[in-house]
Amino acid sequence: MIALPGDIDRVRAYIAERYESEATRATYLKGIAKLEDFLYETCHKEKPEKPINWPYYVGPLPQWLASDVRQYIVYRRRSWPRENWRRATITTLSHTCQFLRWAAERDPLPDATAITPALWHRYLDRRRAAGISPVTVNVELHELLGFLHFLAGREQPVCQRMLRVQAIDEGDPLPRAVPVDQLRLLLDEVERDAASDHAGVRRMGVMDRAWVHVMLYSGLRTIEVRRLLTRDLDLTGRTIQVRNSKGLKNRAVFFNDVAEQALREWLDVRGPAASEHVFIFHHRPLSVTYCGSRLHTYGGRCGVCVTPHQLRHSMATLLVNAGAPFPTLQALMGHKHIETTLRYGRLHDATVAADYYRAVGQAEAWVESPEEGNGNESTGPLLAMLDSLKDGTLNEDQRETVHALRLGILTLTEPATTHCGG
Repeated sequence: MIALPGDIDRVRAYIAERYESEATRATYLKGIAKLEDFLYETCHKEKPEKPINWPYYVGPLPQWLASDVRQYIVYRRRSWPRENWRRATITTLSHTCQFLRWAAERDPLPDATAITPALWHRYLDRRRAAGISPVTVNVELHELLGFLHFLAGREQPVCQRMLRVQAIDEGDPLPRAVPVDQLRLLLDEVERDAASDHAGVRRMGVMDRAWVHVMLYSGLRTIEVRRLLTRDLDLTGRTIQVRNSKGLKNRAVFFNDVAEQALREWLDVRGPAASEHVFIFHHRPLSVTYCGSRLHTYGGRCGVCVTPHQLRHSMATLLVNAGAPFPTLQALMGHKHIETTLRYGRLHDATVAADYYRAVGQAEAWVESPEEGNGNESTGPLLAMLDSLKDGTLNEDQRETVHALRLGILTLTEPATTHCGG
């Protein structure tokens, strides 16, 4: 019985002493790393995480600030999936401490009240002059404000004006859905591997086909694909239970005939495994980079540049253009705010064109055939719908929009008045 991790460490030490060639040591150590992953998986034990390099992130900070940053990370971890702690910790530290380290080098920071809008704007000017994008600096501001709100929640004094600093304009980032013709090329390339005569290529192709279809037709995030367990998959009911996803939320998603067939074929190829994960590679759950790397390979062959998250964008756009209501799409995508769903489900030009020709046909009938009436019969339901919206929970901008729409519809239904000059 191998003791983890002690025996593995002794094997590594033996390899380091036994072999002089660096290339030989690297080859053996690579094999030992794979064996270690396999043993942890079969023993159902969590592999110890690599330690976080805390001195790099908080070393230059005042002691009080470094301590608060550590407490902030502990607080944030409560809403992160356990297996994502290390990666999320590094990302959060990078964004939060980028500004704090810069500020600590230039101004004494006796407490959080010294973090002011003036200090932030000095930093912002330097970052923008260095060519840093608005998206990046806004992420840094978001994390900084999250940290300051955390301190304020612990009744520590902070600069209240800093809490009201707004993000800079970064435009209207449209979701980058994959055009349908490019999706076809990508899926054809995956299908080619799934039908390969080479057993290894075929196995990977069959698995890739399954998770690609699940992302495309069920809208799963990459981390949700990697964490999917066999017990959360209901092939008969064609549902997937997504557990402890973003914000530790649960939701149910569905899949179609094509995805069901792809999943069944993969599970037949997969067979029994030590891991409960649906998708495994070399006896281990998929790595963070696996899906992106495989799509890069397929895309390189067919001339299509696709990221895993773009498959999720594509699912939202395709469903919207097929007539799916936004509240339904919001539930499927797992969005907290409907505004996020509206952004993901931005319409294709073809849908806009179809809406235009349908509406302009009605407008043309009103103009060219006045005997058919002024449109009160058709606009009545629209006015009733707008009036019902006013009873909902709308903000000021939304109420103004509804009011403007109502006035526009009433204008269309009023008889035309001719003014003659004298």
